[in-house]
Order: sequence, then C-alpha cells, then structure tokens
Amino acid sequence: MRAALVDTSRYQGMIDAAKIKAAGFCGIVARCTIGLLEDGSSVGRSLDFYHNSQKQARDSGMIFGAYHVLWPANKNPIREADHFLARCGPVDLAVLDVELDHGLTKAAIQAQAKIWLARVSTALQRKVLVYTASWWWTVAAGWENTYPLIEAEYIVTMPRGGIDISQQPEAPKKPATLAKGWTDWALWQWTSGGKPLGAQSESLDYNVVNATEDQFRGFLGLTPAPPTLEQRVGILEREATSRGWNLAP
Repeated sequence: MRAALVDTSRYQGMIDAAKIKAAGFCGIVARCTIGLLEDGSSVGRSLDFYHNSQKQARDSGMIFGAYHVLWPANKNPIREADHFLARCGPVDLAVLDVELDHGLTKAAIQAQAKIWLARVSTALQRKVLVYTASWWWTVAAGWENTYPLIEAEYIVTMPRGGIDISQQPEAPKKPATLAKGWTDWALWQWTSGGKPLGAQSESLDYNVVNATEDQFRGFLGLTPAPPTLEQRVGILEREATSRGWNLAP
C-alpha cells in the first residue's frame, strides 16, 4: 500500500499528530517559511504552528518534513534559503514550494529555485523536493530530475473535509500530467478537501507517496518505522508462546 502524508500550516491550527497517524498517515510536511517571513508571522504567531507540528510528528514517530514558499519578488534565493535553514530544525526532508510568479518569467523563477535547492540540499544533506504543478511549471529548465517532484493535481476537491484516505489513488494510478522536465513523481497532492482528522481547520491537503512507507523511509535514508502498540503486543505474545509462558489474566 502506498504511504500517505498530510500538509500543515497555520491554517490547520495546532494539530494532533497521533490522530493523523491513527487515520493512516505516516508523515507530516509543515510550512516553515514563506519568502523572508515565518509561517505564522502574519497572525503574530511566528513559528508556533510549525514547531507544534514538528514536535507532534517527532513524538508520534512520524516522518517530518518542512517546506518553504519561494517569494520570487525578493530576487534573493540565497537569503531565503538561509532564512529557512536557520529555522527549520531537524527534518527528514525539505520542500521548496514553487507556484508564485510576481510578474517574473518562468526562467527567472526556475533559476532562483535552482539556487535555493542547491543551497539547502548541501546544508541539510537531506532529500530536497520541489512542490509545483503541471499548470505552473510549463517549460522544462533541464535540471528537474535532480530533485524529486511533489505534483499538485487535485482529482477530488469537494466537499471540503469530506474526503477520506480510503479514496486515495492506489497503484497503478498516477497524475495525469507532470510538471515539465520531470519523468516521475515522488509524491502527489491529490486533494485539498481531506477530512481534517487531528486538525482544527476545515480540511487537509492529502499526499500519496509513490512508494510504501518502508520504501519511502529508505529513499529518505531513515530507519524503518517504529512498531505500533499492536505490533509490540504481538511480538510479546509470540515470544511468550515460544517460551511456554501463560499470559492469560
């Protein structure tokens, strides 16, 4: 079964990762910075929402990623990258969200994106992915396959908060189109109307991974997922049986 992650930002409020995990998701990608601002700065909350998502994911044994929204008007991807690096803390993956243009050409924005990606990937020594869409990234820059793709293509958009993980696209389904230059996808954000399990918002963005959880963890260079409580109990029961112990109350 393909793994699944959710996106969070200040719009989701303070999340409960244990509930998100119980719903079948193995990871959370939270917005850390946008341009030279912090996720919650527009509402006076700085990185409160980000840090909550980060701690909740860590405490729940989930994969945790951070994303930055490129602000092309700044024309300073190095400064934006350093701003993100100074704030993201421990992450399993980093993501650059490229979907704004501010009147610049696609080529100019792609050049900024490449600089940001190189800076962050070198600093973190972690997988760095690009979040964009075929409707935005319409001309290939030539270096796309260097960085795995998160394709934004919503196949189910309504009702908000009414879509369950059980509706997730499974293999061999894939996005109808990919952003130009990429030959494959790593994640697919297939809906913005997911049930807000463990969130205060009306909905969640759901992402399906082009791999199982164990495969995705291997791709990210992570250890296998920690066993669930049920799995730990099962291990104890099997060991007790093999040793002839009676655990009946």
